[in-house]
Amino acid sequence: MRRFILFFCLVSPAVYSNELEESLKQAIYQENADRIQNLLMQYQAQSYTNKTLLDYSHAKLAFLRQDYGQAIKIYRQIISEHPELHSIRMELAIALFTDRQDSAARLQLNKLKSVQRLPASAYERINRYINAINERNAWQIEGSIAYLKTNNVDNVSSSQVIENTGFVKNSKMLPQKATGVAYSLGINRDFNLIHSHYFTVGNDILGKTYWDNHQFDDISNRTLLGYAYKKNDFIFRIQPFFEKRWYGGEVFHWSNGIELSYSLWLSQNWQNQTSFSSEKRRFFKTNPQEGRINTLSTTFIWYRNPKQILYIGAALAEEKLQERQYSSKIKNIRIGWLQEYQWGISTKLNIGFTHRQFKSDAVLGGILPLGKIRQDKIYTFFAQIWKRDWHFYGITPKLTFEWRKQQSNLKTLYHYKTQNLTIVFEKTF
Repeated sequence: MRRFILFFCLVSPAVYSNELEESLKQAIYQENADRIQNLLMQYQAQSYTNKTLLDYSHAKLAFLRQDYGQAIKIYRQIISEHPELHSIRMELAIALFTDRQDSAARLQLNKLKSVQRLPASAYERINRYINAINERNAWQIEGSIAYLKTNNVDNVSSSQVIENTGFVKNSKMLPQKATGVAYSLGINRDFNLIHSHYFTVGNDILGKTYWDNHQFDDISNRTLLGYAYKKNDFIFRIQPFFEKRWYGGEVFHWSNGIELSYSLWLSQNWQNQTSFSSEKRRFFKTNPQEGRINTLSTTFIWYRNPKQILYIGAALAEEKLQERQYSSKIKNIRIGWLQEYQWGISTKLNIGFTHRQFKSDAVLGGILPLGKIRQDKIYTFFAQIWKRDWHFYGITPKLTFEWRKQQSNLKTLYHYKTQNLTIVFEKTF
């Protein structure tokens, strides 16, 4: 098909063909950038050149070097002079698609679909690109559900006493048991406005519902609207958001803020994803934990090969809340590994460490001084295994193990360890 496209577009009224020209055509067909560059220098030195071939060579060379803007510019110039060269229009559509100018790419592909008497393979190729545009611009929906059973749903110490104050905890301050489900649902879509500019919309729901202990039910919903700029190896987003949280069956707090993020391919195997968010948290009832939260996170991903992905990430967060004893600085580092094995087996491992330093002496309940500034160290381990060909209507069951240990200098209150083995059902629509 590629061979057909190349020679279909190079029909010229000028009767000129020699060994150098044929070699250049072959190098373009093989997409050999070094050979195209070498032959192009020789071809330009000839007394007679085929301008269409010359321009096409420059465009293809720019495309192979990922200079998509230059390639698109040259292809458009060729089309303006020779609108009948349908294969050049196809090359233009591919360059636009690769550069994530989806509306412009779709327009060129639709024009090509109207051409009569193209080979069936050409129509099939056109439709494949149109389908790919439809898929990446369609509503993206992801969801999961998992069974939960815990002996410490409130994440507190099992100690009976409160530090060295002489006070003893009541039953509500001790670890509580709960059984229920955790679930998530995310939906988002990008609408191509013009060139590489998009309008983006999304909504994310995260929740935990315990049917035997509803006082710990926890649901949050975040709605985002914003702008995205997309190129082949770079995506930037700026998204204002509104979030609302329900806890124990009652409205708890709401937040509004902004998220900025980008995804950048540093090389063929390395990718960086970075995000920053700033939100103002407000409560429906007076609460000293009202305030602003800023978070910066970055992750470097190494695609070692199609079967193995390794990553390392870090995050910084600062909570500036109404009372300094609740304000904190949070530092996190994490590493992960995804692996595909034979027999359709896949695994995901993640290890993380978080340090949280509060800013003022802790006062329990606003009345009992504890004499210390709270400081926590959190260790996490996550492991997941699944079989890629085990799915039902697109839903994949994954066996998941999670372990978490929190060491706190307020040991009798916030020192604890939990571990859970669950089956998670995930689906990407």
